[in-house]
Amino acid sequence: MAKILSFLMCAVMLFNLAGCGSQQSQPSYEENKKMVLDLLKTDDGKKAMRDLLKDNEFRQAIVLDEPTIHKTIVQTLTTEQGQKLWRQLMNDPDFSEQLAKTMESDNERLLKRMMKDPGYQGMMMDILKTPEMQQQYLDLMKTKPFRQQLDKSIGELMATPLFKKQLADAIVETLKKEQEKSEDDS
Repeated sequence: MAKILSFLMCAVMLFNLAGCGSQQSQPSYEENKKMVLDLLKTDDGKKAMRDLLKDNEFRQAIVLDEPTIHKTIVQTLTTEQGQKLWRQLMNDPDFSEQLAKTMESDNERLLKRMMKDPGYQGMMMDILKTPEMQQQYLDLMKTKPFRQQLDKSIGELMATPLFKKQLADAIVETLKKEQEKSEDDS
């Protein structure tokens, strides 16, 4: 920051000294501004600006503070033009994908916290109990893919040794009861 100020001060002093050699009055603000801008547009001026931008101290001095960024974002999002811009950006698949990736872990943490919140759990249960949701579940259960998945799951379950043992035990128990019942009837 000090470098740019010293650079600008030197430029202004040079122009003032140049003005002293002649009998003209001092240049106006607009004339000084035009001269400084012209100077900055030269190769030397551009080189001086590049050097300034490489300086860490100067770069830290021009970084925006958090409240300014917050205010700018809020103002941008709330204007009609800003909302239109965000709609266009969200329609861009590449932008949407990158935004979703950057927010994924934050959204996951938020959802996990919400799942532990009793108020949120209650709202979710209320939503799931609505007649519209129940009808959607029933409609889902009638679909061919759901039935195929259900058949596959039942088949896998029946193939497990634990289920086979439980089924065999249940059959043996039922046969014992039937045998005892038939002996009592005789």
